[in-house]
Amino acid sequence: MSKAFRKSSSMLINLSTDTESIIVDILKVIKIKYDYRTLSKITGFPVSTLTRYVTGKTAPRGAKAERLLRNILSNINLPAFIAEYSGFNGGRLDLTRIMLNPNLVKIIGAYVLEEFAGMKITSIMPLDILSLPLASYLSITTSRPLYLVSPSPISSPDHLTPLVFSDEDRDDARAYWLLLEKNCNKESVLLLSSKTPEPRFFNSLIEFLMNEKIEVGGFFVVAAKENILSDLRVPPGIKRSYLFMI
Repeated sequence: MSKAFRKSSSMLINLSTDTESIIVDILKVIKIKYDYRTLSKITGFPVSTLTRYVTGKTAPRGAKAERLLRNILSNINLPAFIAEYSGFNGGRLDLTRIMLNPNLVKIIGAYVLEEFAGMKITSIMPLDILSLPLASYLSITTSRPLYLVSPSPISSPDHLTPLVFSDEDRDDARAYWLLLEKNCNKESVLLLSSKTPEPRFFNSLIEFLMNEKIEVGGFFVVAAKENILSDLRVPPGIKRSYLFMI
């Protein structure tokens, strides 16, 4: 299990002082695009130091590792880097090449944790299949439980809660299944999605969570469509973060 991010007793997301495992992974990924001199300008660290990190001769520790991670996330154009890395050439953005790429999942995961640092997050909930790898990564690195939303039952009925909502386009009802702990009314979930969720599904989920006294701690979408976002009933005051706006 990665030690890069730990949960505190207050259940706030915090960058720990032990980020060496994740930062070295990220350095190796971005080194594919940038030479050491450019990487030094981005990070503020000497070329000789970065060379030792990338080659595994030593690793950044404590506050130095945290500063290195923050500098990378602040100084690279993350959407442009991810788009180029995944082969996006101005046509249709292929989310499978992003969300199923372990290197990009690590970078996006670090970005999400930085975005929601200091916020109360007690659990992670992916809203679609493609966001599962990212959600799993965040769950492992923060030791938060993973809650699931599925269009079909994936466990015994005792562990599942149905989420039923109307589908006006088809004049019928649709159902999803929620796999989450019972009596979890002190939870604060981070909702993740690879793309903008379908509004009727998302709004029904928000209504269910509110009725169960489950807070939404944050909402992150990799590729969000602006014309759909306005139809989502995200509770007021909830931090929203989008990597791409398409």
